[in-house]
Amino acid sequence: MEDFDTTVLIVGGGPVGLTLSLVFAKYGVDCIVIERNASTTQHPKMDITNGRSMELFKRLGVAEKINQTAVPGDICHDVGWVSSLSGHQIYRFNYPGPDEARALYQKLNDGSQPMEPAVRISQILVEPLLRDEALASPHIDMRYGWKFIELAQDEDGVTAQIENTETGEKRQIRSQYLAGCDGGNSRVRRELGIGLSGAAKIRRRYSIHFRSDDKEIFEPWGPAWHYQSPVHGTLVNQDGKERYTLHSFLTEDEDEATVDPYDKVRPFVGQDFHFELMQAINWDNNLLVADRYRDRRVFLAGDSTHQYIPTGGYGMNTGVGDAYDLGWKLSAYINGWGGAGLLSAIEEERRPVALRNCDEAKRHTHARLAVGEVWPEDIEKDGPEGDNLRAELATKISEIGNAENESLGVELGYSYAGSSIVCNEPDDEHPMDPLIYQPTTTPGYRPPALYLADGTPIFDLFGPEFTLLNFNSETLHAGLIERAAQVLGLPLKLEYLQDNHARSIYAYDLVLIRPDQHVAWRGQEVPENISEILKKVSGN
Repeated sequence: MEDFDTTVLIVGGGPVGLTLSLVFAKYGVDCIVIERNASTTQHPKMDITNGRSMELFKRLGVAEKINQTAVPGDICHDVGWVSSLSGHQIYRFNYPGPDEARALYQKLNDGSQPMEPAVRISQILVEPLLRDEALASPHIDMRYGWKFIELAQDEDGVTAQIENTETGEKRQIRSQYLAGCDGGNSRVRRELGIGLSGAAKIRRRYSIHFRSDDKEIFEPWGPAWHYQSPVHGTLVNQDGKERYTLHSFLTEDEDEATVDPYDKVRPFVGQDFHFELMQAINWDNNLLVADRYRDRRVFLAGDSTHQYIPTGGYGMNTGVGDAYDLGWKLSAYINGWGGAGLLSAIEEERRPVALRNCDEAKRHTHARLAVGEVWPEDIEKDGPEGDNLRAELATKISEIGNAENESLGVELGYSYAGSSIVCNEPDDEHPMDPLIYQPTTTPGYRPPALYLADGTPIFDLFGPEFTLLNFNSETLHAGLIERAAQVLGLPLKLEYLQDNHARSIYAYDLVLIRPDQHVAWRGQEVPENISEILKKVSGN
């Protein structure tokens, strides 16, 4: 038997690659993670970890650390349209912080909300948390300062050439599989000859990440997550204290090498202020999705498969879903209880999600452009005429809305229904409202999140294996399902629930949950063909 250096080589040690490594570790799968940078990122990139990602991070045991490091839970997630920070707030969309949101979810308890609230946290802070978890695992070998050069595949594995970015030393790593999590300019994807479809270089953006002691200047109308203007860009409060990012633009007359970042922020602030530059970067807005997610033993995940305009925050959050999906499926196959059908289903299930999120990011961008189209030049005009002008604009902004921060149907309602590894029926409901998550146990969907009568979050019952929820244990005995799983070598956890409220929302007596917290099958009785069902959902 061939002696491999590791089971899986992960190229890219950003949030997606690190998340993937933690999923592998949960299943006892060894991996090496190489990252070309010498340390975790110094640019904030994403600034919101949505509820669905937090549900998955809780499964990996890192959600609490993220909550502790994020913007404090009592600070709101408000978004305000303003003329400048020294001018007028035109309209404000109000959103609760995590503490208030969690209390609301518990009060509603109708399955319409995430199990975990979204948190405001910069990628600068997320990556070290994930890295520390990875470094603590005996299954993960982290190697910073190594870049991927090329690969070769054969029937048994993948041979990758890597190079030390400081010394130029070259090495070879032999693995059974390789995962390309190396970003939008993925060298792994290019090595495989996999193309991208969509629109590239839609518009250049110029982002300035800075620190300031003048907190009161940046909160003229109280704390907010975003203050934004079609003239100046979007100002993101990164930590609720002193770190900010302005996502702006360069004009045709401005050059990245010579422009003064302070001069880009100063007009939005409207007055002089303490400014400590941390980083400024010019980058492209793209709406792209990879044509394929797999080439034999090599898989892609994260930005290597999709690149979005940040409106909606779908980039990293979609990538976290990619990582969990790839991680459990490949682990199941490696560990012998998952079939080859699981590997085929990776692209089958995740690429439609990427395409949908790409469309939604585009839709959110158009909403912002619509605000710019009705934004008057004399927005700062004094007197009653200016007041009326701003009031009319506020009404228009309210009508345009802010779907990018309200699309729970996109974040929670994405579906794998119709996939080759879920069991659908012709009369299954398929809710697809991008704004509203409609609770459902239709196979392929994420199930409703709710609290049981004893206060236990139902998602806490879902394990790394398949989980069968039995809401009618008095008359339905699931022993046949358990025995069928044992014959197949399929790990199955049984949960017997006496909870009428949960049963009313889940609507079926038996609900089979996949390792990624999606519904695989549901029924009112134990079917005679249960073995065939279990084979299908495990890709065998």
